[in-house]
Amino acid sequence: MKNPSIIIKGVWVAIGTLALVAFPLVAPNRYVVHIVNMAGLYILLSLGLNLAMGYCGQINLALGAFWGVGAYTAALLNTHFGVPIWVNLPIGMVFAGVVGALIALPMLKVRSHYLALVTIGLAETINIILVNETWLTQGPLGISGIQMPTLFGIAIDGDERFYYLILTCVLIGFLVARQIVRHRIGRSFIAIRDDEVAAKAMGVNAAYYQILANSIAGVYCGAAGVLYAHLNTYISPDIFEFKSALYVLTMTLVGGMGSLAGSFVGGLGLPITQELLRGIGNWELVGYGIAIMLVVLFFPGGVIGITRRLQESSGIRWPWARKPTVEPSQLEEPNVSGP
Repeated sequence: MKNPSIIIKGVWVAIGTLALVAFPLVAPNRYVVHIVNMAGLYILLSLGLNLAMGYCGQINLALGAFWGVGAYTAALLNTHFGVPIWVNLPIGMVFAGVVGALIALPMLKVRSHYLALVTIGLAETINIILVNETWLTQGPLGISGIQMPTLFGIAIDGDERFYYLILTCVLIGFLVARQIVRHRIGRSFIAIRDDEVAAKAMGVNAAYYQILANSIAGVYCGAAGVLYAHLNTYISPDIFEFKSALYVLTMTLVGGMGSLAGSFVGGLGLPITQELLRGIGNWELVGYGIAIMLVVLFFPGGVIGITRRLQESSGIRWPWARKPTVEPSQLEEPNVSGP
């Protein structure tokens, strides 16, 4: 006889799958679908930030640069050589991952708020290149005419059809992130985040895993950049400025730093809230700053942290509210250095 909890979980999974598949068919208009598509891209960005910052403890505000590298790689390959998204996607991910690893090198020399300043400076350097190297990026004018993809002769030429591509990428990204967290790599990330000195004493190659964490974040942001370029068919440097990194940081903190479920909560909730509060205009960045302060001061675990407190106080069981921990025995071997 099957465990009732497994049956209930299966029912919820079936309901959730049906809702996700049917969403474009029941959405009130195309604009709503577009907002959800953008939320899916932000979820990918948030997953990358969460792995680097939430699990490995690496403050990284260069996400806009990673995102931009993926988007410009896809745009240039598509507009100049006609390369389709199916080839652009892995290439953009690799390029952004390499940039993430290169940016991580100077990050190894600094800590705390200095680390944040270094990543901001590196991100701004890449953005300046996008603006000034007009021979390659067309500067502030951006790149237009990016083709939307086709699959088996079927044009993915609208938000409704593109929704399923983004949904597939988000689900794959989540499953991969979950495997990383459960793997020795994830346990090493958490050990470094909790106590880098103790992790090194246990044989963890901290530098290797810190570079790996930022490279993985770059891969996730690169995927989001490629999808963004082909979805909107136009990109420009202002899209990938520092405010985009601040936006992703805000949604990750609000959702729950150090929780993959938090990336979904923040990545989906904040863009929708932004649309509802679009009238505040230039006060948008002020709102992000206030949200960060409130979360840091009163709700350090974000929405997911609140669910954990409810679980502890009332006995409510939410699978996503389980806090990951690392025991010394979980490192498997005294030496878990890089290959």
